[in-house]
Amino acid sequence: MTIEEIIHRAVVLRETIKIEYCTRKGTVITCHINNIEYSRKYGAMYIEAFCLNVEEDRTFKISRIMKVNDHSFSRIFWNQIGDNFNRI
Repeated sequence: MTIEEIIHRAVVLRETIKIEYCTRKGTVITCHINNIEYSRKYGAMYIEAFCLNVEEDRTFKISRIMKVNDHSFSRIFWNQIGDNFNRI
């Protein structure tokens, strides 16, 4: 199952999921999210959800999601990591 399929399932079934997300600056955060919808503002490449950790609505770029419910996805590209990341 792809990340897009898991996200779509969560949208349709109104599931709460746990994601590991890489921000634009390269910080990896873990969030529990629910009320997930595709973004009306940015399109289907983004989701909007309620983040239970901070109790606020947030927008997430799907391609920056690295894990869903502890399942890993290697999808982060070097240009998404940020300038301060030391390459191996």
